[in-house]
Amino acid sequence: MNSPYMGKFRVSQAYSSSHRGLDLVGVDSKEIHATVSGKVVRAGWENPNNHSQGWGLRVVIQKSGTNQYYYYGHLSELKCSAGDTVKVTDVIGIEGSTGKSTGSHCHYECRLNDSKAQAQNISEISGIPNDL
Repeated sequence: MNSPYMGKFRVSQAYSSSHRGLDLVGVDSKEIHATVSGKVVRAGWENPNNHSQGWGLRVVIQKSGTNQYYYYGHLSELKCSAGDTVKVTDVIGIEGSTGKSTGSHCHYECRLNDSKAQAQNISEISGIPNDL
């Protein structure tokens, strides 16, 4: 299993056709770790003019040598910047409830070509069971 948490966590919202990622809540720690090695292409507010919109504070990593982009949303704090190179297990942020969120969690998603229309089944990719 490939999770953004190093310890125990739970799934608070599953992947579906209308929710293209997994919402995860850390039990042992709130640190969010890179699940792939690659380049941070975005780190900051999804909408700098409206912090209550979308994923709030988020990190997007392009996996090295691929067209896969991994998204980590609703963070309370960033531990990386756009342009950084990260490796698996590097701490990239802290779980939070920024943006359009009903509670502290990390929205975890994968897209091909950085396209919303090409969201991938993150449960299958990561091995995290797609159930609550």
